[in-house]
Amino acid sequence: MRVSFYGVRGSIATAGEATRRYGGNTPCVAVEVAGEQLIFDAGTGIRALGSDLARATGVGRVHANLFFSHLHWDHIQGFPFFGPAYVPGNRLDIWHVRAGDGAPPAREVLADQMRPPTFPVGLELMGGDLCFHELSLGDVVRVGQARLRHAAVDHPNGCVAWRVDHDGHAIVYATDLEHEADAPPPALVELAAGADLLIYDAMYTPEEYAGVSGPSRRGWGHSTFEAGAAVAEAAGVRELCLFHHDPSHDDGFMDALAARARRRFPATTVAREDMVIELGEPRGHARVALPGSPSVEAVAAL
Repeated sequence: MRVSFYGVRGSIATAGEATRRYGGNTPCVAVEVAGEQLIFDAGTGIRALGSDLARATGVGRVHANLFFSHLHWDHIQGFPFFGPAYVPGNRLDIWHVRAGDGAPPAREVLADQMRPPTFPVGLELMGGDLCFHELSLGDVVRVGQARLRHAAVDHPNGCVAWRVDHDGHAIVYATDLEHEADAPPPALVELAAGADLLIYDAMYTPEEYAGVSGPSRRGWGHSTFEAGAAVAEAAGVRELCLFHHDPSHDDGFMDALAARARRRFPATTVAREDMVIELGEPRGHARVALPGSPSVEAVAAL
């Protein structure tokens, strides 16, 4: 499995010299699994991913799977700029877990943000084959040789963390969640058990979260590196990757945060745009380039 980071920032995109090294695009992570392309969230980073997929396939067709953690704006705002979705013959399978009976489906939410007066090009003008899959909590998705399952996490309006398993390796994408550092959620610990890599929302420092200097962030739906370390330890995770960086945290702040986080859990990295992690034999991690073409299989219920 190869994990490529295209957007690592939370809430709103940031641009400028102060965030150049870690990046300012909102969430988008690509996971290549045995030739299948899995995409997690469609923040502004998905625009560059679309360009890379188009170049990688050349005259071939792009066939990818987009998995949403939830439908807050910073996780969907890049979708109208995902180039492959406009090309006839391309296919995009879109997977979304409904937060409840009254929650809108992904198609409705994505279409709403692409209607005038907020956007001039409607969802119906995307010429690719868009296949929407609305899932219930507990459904399991199989894409080629990969198996994906999820768990609900605590976030306003609902959110899920995703796990990808393939050939004895696993990654967990757990963004936009909140819990106390001394109380890792059992469902998340179970989902992350034995994973090679845990991508985890660490938007706030422990001091910011507690309101030591400024307003408390309790109840805002985001977490800290201390809480992430507690999940990683309880689940026996090999590597923790901090994600969904606060837009006010510049590169210097992130450098200091990385140093603090490694003192708490040594096997910690901090997500940066263009960072790529490869999981494979021998077990371990190496930075590599983004690979090629994707396709899709089916969904099965537990």
